[in-house]
Amino acid sequence: MVRLGRYVLAPLAGLLLAGASFAQDMTDVGTPRNETLIVQTFDGKSANPDAQNPLNQYAIWRGFRELGWSWLWEMDTATGQSYPELAAGPVEVLNPEHTKFRVKIRPGVFWSDGVEFTTDDIIYTLDTTFKYKDKLTFVFRAANYIKDASWTKIDNYTFEVETVNPAYDFQTVMGVYSWGSLFTIVPKHIYEPLGDAVVTYKAAPAVTLGPYKIKEFDPNGFWQLWELRDDWQRSGWGNLGTPKAKYVLYKDFGAEETRTLAFVQNQYDVDTFMSPDSIAAAKARNPAIETFSPTLPYHDMNDACSYAVYINQQKAPFDKPEVRWALALGLDLQQVGISAVSGQFKAAALPIAGTPITEPLFYKPLETYLNELTLSDGYKPFNANFGQELLDKLKAQGTPEAELPTGDNIKASFGAGWWKYDPAEAEKLLGSVGIKKGGDGFFTLPDGSPWSIELVIPADWNKVMQRTGFSIADSWKKAGFNVTARQADNGEFTTVQNTNAKNTLQINWSNTCVYNSNWLNSWQSFSPTNVKPADSNDVLNGNYMRVTDQSIFDLVKASTSMETSSEEFVENGRQIAKKLVDGMQVINLMNIPTTIPTNSTYWTNYPKQANFYAAPYTWWSSFKKTIVNIEPTGKK
Repeated sequence: MVRLGRYVLAPLAGLLLAGASFAQDMTDVGTPRNETLIVQTFDGKSANPDAQNPLNQYAIWRGFRELGWSWLWEMDTATGQSYPELAAGPVEVLNPEHTKFRVKIRPGVFWSDGVEFTTDDIIYTLDTTFKYKDKLTFVFRAANYIKDASWTKIDNYTFEVETVNPAYDFQTVMGVYSWGSLFTIVPKHIYEPLGDAVVTYKAAPAVTLGPYKIKEFDPNGFWQLWELRDDWQRSGWGNLGTPKAKYVLYKDFGAEETRTLAFVQNQYDVDTFMSPDSIAAAKARNPAIETFSPTLPYHDMNDACSYAVYINQQKAPFDKPEVRWALALGLDLQQVGISAVSGQFKAAALPIAGTPITEPLFYKPLETYLNELTLSDGYKPFNANFGQELLDKLKAQGTPEAELPTGDNIKASFGAGWWKYDPAEAEKLLGSVGIKKGGDGFFTLPDGSPWSIELVIPADWNKVMQRTGFSIADSWKKAGFNVTARQADNGEFTTVQNTNAKNTLQINWSNTCVYNSNWLNSWQSFSPTNVKPADSNDVLNGNYMRVTDQSIFDLVKASTSMETSSEEFVENGRQIAKKLVDGMQVINLMNIPTTIPTNSTYWTNYPKQANFYAAPYTWWSSFKKTIVNIEPTGKK
């Protein structure tokens, strides 16, 4: 038997019961199954489930930003357009310099304990953020964005504030840009009486603003149960629509083999990053299980971010563009994608995801640049036929014709192209900087010593990216790079991302999250102030690509005073993208293949390719759109 927290699951052999029907009247937490939406947690088990104070590092993946918190402005993830949530409308700009703003909030919004939400809560949150900025561990970038002591309460539903610099992105910084907001408002009436103890306050169970409140959570970190408030209409997004589930349970169902079994048995409704082979096995055994699309690449590819290999380009020999380009050309991405995700991915050569929103803004205008890009030795590295070649390989492997894209849909499905797989050119580039193959077939450093490389990848908490990382290491080894893929848990993975001394190569996504024209959201941390020595143990504040290019810093700085939808601003973003590619300062790989199968036994009308009303992610704040759009099937 497999035990998770207080749950007991059946043996894995149950998977062999093809076509079997499973039903349960009640969940293991004592709620009616047909009134409970159950989702697999993004990060597995939480190490700190009682940490629920959003001013510190907290149990973020338990439904807080999706169900509990509420933001001044939210993002329509189907269109990339910001809309008011707690705010009564768009922000009001008070001066030509775009540094002074007035915000009005909706009256009649109440915290889950029945106390009204007012601007006092916002003012207190700003006061506390600045007062304890050196002690709190999850403070949003207010200290670099909002001008200290510039906020003023006008009345219970209006406040004014100033920014340090021109802020054309005020609504997406103080609200939501893609996955959630960095400005989480806390209840003054709960936090203010704590005084200095606010910096260590756990806050469990948290008082929240959304339509759901915490009913119960597992102290061992496996699950958290949310219950619809009786007064949900008075909540932060109670005006969005009627929440359909009385309860929402975030639960970790364990290792993928155990999860697959539970999914087939209808124990939960939406998964998170299940590997393609497990999805195929589950679909074969339960017809209620569906992917995002019936045709390749089957899954949603519209995440704001993309997977990339982040390089500590301040460390030798990775400080040389020839070395970084050799790594790119020594990587067989078609085979990596087939091995890791059964070819179910969309390649992205630019350091941003290629989506229906970003493609006309960035990829299409830079198509000629990519095709004509030439390295210093005259070599043209771009392969515009990447998608067709991938399709041909999948067809040869037996993928049904009906599931393969055709015509223009090939690029829409598999991307506009990627880099050629050319180990010979990679070896030539390395030879130009004194790196040559030794007798064992692996490259050696210019002094003849072995060149061993570590690639940090996620452990089981992100199975898809973990498998992609292992496949990349295998591809590089075949090309002559002596690479070891080292798995890291979620906490260590973040530490590696943030610490130069611990990072050489890492598969990551943090600086590739461009969701619409506002590329500044992802790249504003490209600044001289965010450059640390190559072996520094000081924590980075962004700039996880380790960019040191002053021309990029200049473009970022100049763009902060531009309207984020203007052509001049977008063109600066294109120039930054070109500079990152020219030097291969990051090896962008693919749109995040968000493998999120759903189970329609108890709930239907999930967001799908043919019904794309929101991004289908249960860990984004936009999950609220799913909450108000799903429908119960009536199954008892």
